[in-house]
Amino acid sequence: MNLIRLHSEPFSRDGNIAADGAARLLGQPALSPLELVIRETIQNSWDASLQTEGTPRYSIRVRHLESSQIDAMRSFFQELPPQLANEPIAGLIRRFLASSGLVMEICDACTQGLDGPTSASRSLQEGESANFVNFIRNIGSARDMAQGGGTYGFGKSSLFKISRCQTIIVHSAIGAGDGLEHRLIGKALGAAFDHGGRRFTGRHWWGALGDEDSGSVDPVLRSPAAELAAALGFQERTTHEQRGTSLMILDPDLEEFDPSGNFATSPPTEIRNHLGARLQDTILWHCWPKFTRRDDGSIPMECHLSILGDDYPLPDPSTIQPLWLMTQALASARAKDDPIHCQRPKMRLGFFGQSRASIELVADERFRRHLGETGLIPEQLHHVALLRPAELVVRYLEGSINEGEQLQWAGVFITDIGENAEVEKAFAMSEPPAHDDWQPKAAQALTPHQRTYVNVALNRIRERIRSLSGSDIRQGRLSGGEARSSLAALAGDIGRSLIGAGPGGADGNRSGRGGGGGGGGRRASLRLGSPASEGTSLVNGQPVARFRIRLSGPADTTPSISFTPWVQMDEGTKDPVAPNGKAPQVIGVEIDSQPVPYGERGYVCTASSGGTDIQILVSIPDYVAVGITAEIVQGGEG
Repeated sequence: MNLIRLHSEPFSRDGNIAADGAARLLGQPALSPLELVIRETIQNSWDASLQTEGTPRYSIRVRHLESSQIDAMRSFFQELPPQLANEPIAGLIRRFLASSGLVMEICDACTQGLDGPTSASRSLQEGESANFVNFIRNIGSARDMAQGGGTYGFGKSSLFKISRCQTIIVHSAIGAGDGLEHRLIGKALGAAFDHGGRRFTGRHWWGALGDEDSGSVDPVLRSPAAELAAALGFQERTTHEQRGTSLMILDPDLEEFDPSGNFATSPPTEIRNHLGARLQDTILWHCWPKFTRRDDGSIPMECHLSILGDDYPLPDPSTIQPLWLMTQALASARAKDDPIHCQRPKMRLGFFGQSRASIELVADERFRRHLGETGLIPEQLHHVALLRPAELVVRYLEGSINEGEQLQWAGVFITDIGENAEVEKAFAMSEPPAHDDWQPKAAQALTPHQRTYVNVALNRIRERIRSLSGSDIRQGRLSGGEARSSLAALAGDIGRSLIGAGPGGADGNRSGRGGGGGGGGRRASLRLGSPASEGTSLVNGQPVARFRIRLSGPADTTPSISFTPWVQMDEGTKDPVAPNGKAPQVIGVEIDSQPVPYGERGYVCTASSGGTDIQILVSIPDYVAVGITAEIVQGGEG
């Protein structure tokens, strides 16, 4: 007697979401299906390990089913959607069962497994997990877990997208007293269809007949589940340390196994080596922090890869050039020596780390030897990795090689958690379903403060990128013939896009005092234009912003002008001091490269008939945007 039954979800009177609609909820991320699957499953495995002891283990096995396993698979899928229903899943599974049975099994161990109730309609008791229903039943359920990787739901559609028959089988072993409870169920995401006068969503499950009147199925449980898992060739799970979940993706869409693709006539060894390199390259580029040792020598997560029976160990990220720069930057960020703050409202947003090296260093070729230009790890780094506390790469922000100093570089930003996890939640809620970006403008659920946190962090990070890239450097001379140092290692393009990028201050127009003699009528008034930014430089090791202001008025008039520097705050307001408590200072005023003397009430400038350009140097006390306000405080006559 066949234990397995098919349940195809009908639309309820109140409506459901169709399977093809659920698959589209992932959006249109810029990542490949394999990249999405690896990111999603490593994130899920990490989150499932947070309440367990020991080092979690993540593994991928790509293999062909043995003949006995194909027979077990045919028995499992004995019931399929009716052919007349115009549902593609049935034909796709039949084609798979007639093939060599290629599967990709993604497993974790030393994790919590898919525990909790198996019915989505049952309310949870206090402290009870909803892992099973959130992964198997629900769509887009939030995962509220400290130090977790993100929401739990939409991204799992990537598992079905990479399957040519849009079908997976799930085996999970959870803790049950002193032993294990096994759970096994199949699931497919097809397309909505009609049959027998009813409308169906296209979501299908294969499992044991449930107790509810709905006709739904439950997972096969306990010994029958363990026996069925063994018959299908799943990874063995018999001890408490082997708790966890295995996802078997049927007929994975891998280019190495495309019968009409580039590898159709390749020998098995070449296919194995290419896919092994692709998995290693993808895992390391997207998830290297999970395999980078901590200060105490421990590793957050172990990884094992097997391709058609051959093992492909995952290299230590710190041994790969140039990825080792990222590991050094991560160590610096973990040390929390360089915090990034928001001033209004005051909040610590996270920590930054960076590392630099010569561009002459030769890149590791172990992956590119097989992958060529399709490899993900670049030959030179000029990237900042954005991480949340779970230390999973959200995305990279790119700068450029520092040509002035001939340096490549890497940066890492890790968000802080914040009081009541407010900061962490802000970044988590700003992520799209694929967890591959921070999009504060698109995240409608963010509070104004949370949106500010994300925007400010991204702005501060981009400032660091410009600094590391050494972009928009101006060379010239200061008064006294002192050469300016390159700002390549510090401020880059800050001057053009942030420092003094706005109008710079009030117009400062004021009529000259004391002008005008008897019988000659009123003299033309003195006027100051708005400050304009002219970039940044280093003066005696101090980062400096340079501004230019136009003084117009009668020739040889000598007004006194005050220049008040300020810091541009996150909400567009001005503050006299920077986040580090230091204030920007006017360190020099020049006209035609000659210093302007300081009088009792301000800098005494001499106007000319064609207008006078005044240059003002303002110290930058931190990675902030600075500006100035100029005002004529005393007129003068020639």
